[in-house]
Amino acid sequence: MKNIFVTGGTGFLGSHLLYKLTINGYSPIAIKRKTSNLENIKKIFQEKMDFYKKIKWINCDLENLFALKENLKKNDIIFHCAGFVSFNKKEKNKIYETNYIGTKNLINLCLQKSIGKFCHVSSIATLSNVNKNKSTNEHDWFNFTHEKSDYAISKYLGEMEVWRGFSEGLNGFIINPSLIIGPGDQNSLFGKMIPKIKNKTFFYPEGGTGFVDVRDVANILLKLSEQNINHQRYIINSENLSFKELLFLFSKTTNGIEPKFKIYNNIIRFYIIISKLLNPYNKLSLSMVDFFKLKSKYCNKKIRKTLNYKFIPIKKSISDIVSN
Repeated sequence: MKNIFVTGGTGFLGSHLLYKLTINGYSPIAIKRKTSNLENIKKIFQEKMDFYKKIKWINCDLENLFALKENLKKNDIIFHCAGFVSFNKKEKNKIYETNYIGTKNLINLCLQKSIGKFCHVSSIATLSNVNKNKSTNEHDWFNFTHEKSDYAISKYLGEMEVWRGFSEGLNGFIINPSLIIGPGDQNSLFGKMIPKIKNKTFFYPEGGTGFVDVRDVANILLKLSEQNINHQRYIINSENLSFKELLFLFSKTTNGIEPKFKIYNNIIRFYIIISKLLNPYNKLSLSMVDFFKLKSKYCNKKIRKTLNYKFIPIKKSISDIVSN
């Protein structure tokens, strides 16, 4: 059996992918930092710890090419889930080091080692739709005509390294998930925000975006890897919802307060500025205002047709988040 490597195995998506791999009979190798906390991934496995024991953990940073080179072998399969999501300008260097430089290093090593398949997790942030009357699809390539966050640029540069690898003979595919939600999300900005607002506010922000369950993303990654699919990209999106619709689903699930009043972006901007003045170390960023401006819709026809796939309804995702 080919070795299966997973980067970002302790993260939200990486943890669910490792769960999916192990219950399907694989014994994956997962790369993690020495300081990584394994408690969240153990909660995902819960009563199926026998499957958790199938994972072989390796302490290795993506920047450590020597350690990676020792562990990777020809024809291995790599799931590159590692990424750093932040809109904080102070973390700019870490954003590029992880999402761009880390991916670049890994691609160069994969080409040297003749890796069998490279399965790359990108983001909808690398897509740009100039036609607001249609849903964004796989042909809507990134452009710099609009202001972009460092996170979006870093993911785009990382994705370009993957396309370079493909042009030089590396096999694999790219997925562009929309906003990933689901049970077990405790560390992301969205995961930390939802418990605070899901049933305690009359207000809702403007805009909306695509949402997808983390279990769908992990399942699709595995299904695509098992097929002879190369040099393709897929938008992974379950539903397009406004933030009002999302919060309404939370309120219905928790019997909480229904959102009734729109909170405009200038108010959110003012709140963030005041919060930063009172606590300069909090995670809030003015880039969040740009996120709430979005009124994006994403097309999932390509992946549904390729795999004949049926997504978990977001209503079900929210129910599982609340009960988790």
